[in-house]
Amino acid sequence: MRAGNRRNRGTQTTVIRRQIKKSHAGHHGGAWKVAFADFTLAMMALFMTLWIVNSVSQTDRENIVAALHGHSIFNGNGISPLSSLAKKINSKPIAHPAENKNAAIDNASEEKARETSKKMADMKQKSASELGELANSINEIALKAHMESNLEMEIVPQGLRILIKDNQNRNMFERGSAKIMPFFRVLLSELTPVFDSLDNKIIITGHTDAMPYKGDARQYNNWNLSGDRALSARRVMEQAGMPASKVMQVSAMADQMLLDATDPAGASNRRIEIMVLTHSAADTLYQFFGSQGEKVVKPLAARLDNQLPTGP
Repeated sequence: MRAGNRRNRGTQTTVIRRQIKKSHAGHHGGAWKVAFADFTLAMMALFMTLWIVNSVSQTDRENIVAALHGHSIFNGNGISPLSSLAKKINSKPIAHPAENKNAAIDNASEEKARETSKKMADMKQKSASELGELANSINEIALKAHMESNLEMEIVPQGLRILIKDNQNRNMFERGSAKIMPFFRVLLSELTPVFDSLDNKIIITGHTDAMPYKGDARQYNNWNLSGDRALSARRVMEQAGMPASKVMQVSAMADQMLLDATDPAGASNRRIEIMVLTHSAADTLYQFFGSQGEKVVKPLAARLDNQLPTGP
């Protein structure tokens, strides 16, 4: 029995079944891609239609609708409503500025430019003539005072430049001081009426030689000395009758602009320069300082002037 059972068991066939699980994605395949492409194409067509509709006016849209009702793109005529609309748009005249108005503006501008140029030329000619007469008057005063060696003049684009300088025989100020010498006081007093004959503004500038100021340079130096000397000259001219408003600027240059660079300690470097400004140069200077110049520069000059000694 047992042997028979073994033979029967050996003749049986064993079947092994393998079950393959199909993924969820395999059931759908690529169909969703086609649907998404159709949706994207439809949305693009919708936005293109909205853009075309908004790009034309209501009247043009009505013309397009009327053209579509009257013609078909499938018949032999092939009339396109957009082509007729394009012709209509291109047939509209282009607006241009009125030529007569432009011509009138151009003529007025040219006439104004000619008048301005003529006025400027006349002003320059008048200013040059007045400055020339002023230079002759100053030269006559210097000759009478025997100070022609102390005086130099030149006409520059900004006006008439007058240099009153020391020499080996005469000094305008006491050495190392802002105390003015008598002969220089007389010269400035005689020049004042000549300056007053014109309505031009003047600038007074003080210069020193390159010799260091004796003493503590932190307390007083050539900058202070040149400024005090320029203020002394201004005060003498005001005492001689010159209006305070005549002086537009008082400045100190120390030894920054030597007249004789070959001799830094030379007497000619110690000088007072008076610049008689042209009207255009004065206007430029006013624009440079602005409206605050009247409130800042002049009060400061007045305070410095009050600190100077009032000697003869």
